[in-house]
Amino acid sequence: MAKAKSPLMSFEASGKFGERLVFSKRKSGQQVRFQRAQKDKDSEARTAQRYIYTGGVSAWKLLNDEEKGVYNSRAKDKHMTGYNLFMQEYLNENAGGSSAGIYGQGLYGVAIFGNS
Repeated sequence: MAKAKSPLMSFEASGKFGERLVFSKRKSGQQVRFQRAQKDKDSEARTAQRYIYTGGVSAWKLLNDEEKGVYNSRAKDKHMTGYNLFMQEYLNENAGGSSAGIYGQGLYGVAIFGNS
């Protein structure tokens, strides 16, 4: 990673320049790095998981305010939002019942991703 003095003819710069050149400020000073393009492989498992997740988002949008309020009140004890609790339960129910997911259970619910 390269250090930059007076990047882009200014005292400091942050963010992207174009699609790949990224400027940031670190403890060591200004930094410039090249960001590689990320690959988005569409495996069968990932496509299936995206389909299930889209179904969960649509199901949440169909709930009325009273039903969303029930999720919001249940989620307070878990330090989550009602939406996150709903999605956690929806994904557990529709994605094979895995309660931990591949990346484990975090503060904001469970993230379940397909094997790729």
